[in-house]
Amino acid sequence: LTDVTGVQTCALPILSLALAMLILPGLTALAQEVDKGKIPADQLAASFKKLAWGSPVWDVEEAVDALKKGEGVVWIDTRPESFFKKGTVQGAQLLIYNKKGKDEENTLTPESLEKVITEAGLTKDTATVVFFCQGPECHRSYNATHAAVTEWGYKPDNIVWFRAGYPLLFKEVKTNAKLKRKAKQYLCDEAVKQL
Repeated sequence: LTDVTGVQTCALPILSLALAMLILPGLTALAQEVDKGKIPADQLAASFKKLAWGSPVWDVEEAVDALKKGEGVVWIDTRPESFFKKGTVQGAQLLIYNKKGKDEENTLTPESLEKVITEAGLTKDTATVVFFCQGPECHRSYNATHAAVTEWGYKPDNIVWFRAGYPLLFKEVKTNAKLKRKAKQYLCDEAVKQL
């Protein structure tokens, strides 16, 4: 394009800005905590791999790969303590989270998360923090990823929503002979006893 002075201009940045102004408000509307059982259906699809706030979404395959490597990952179980005691991911720390404003119930705070990361010998910028709960429709870990990125200043790529959650990981280890032979690599001792 040429402007009135004969100087070449490019309309692409203007068009990009206009498109972003149309799209971003929609994404922002999606970027919020949800109530129990209210995770948007499209985000439960296996093909959905990135939350509106930029965090990756893992299912069992990605979790197993990370547990095999065993480095740089901090696993946070956001379920109530009674669930945690029955079984969890190997090396997971219990930091309960429901939703912002549920302070009497939530033990996951910016301070408690930082403490767990530091105890693992990592930093906020070097750790991959994986939040999980009771399966794909459980809101706890979904909400925890939102809080960590949008309120606590974590980089989206360092905060993971393990959508499949503990029950689907347990089921995969139980039914896959190859994984079951090395169950202690994936599940805590209490969970291994249940295989």
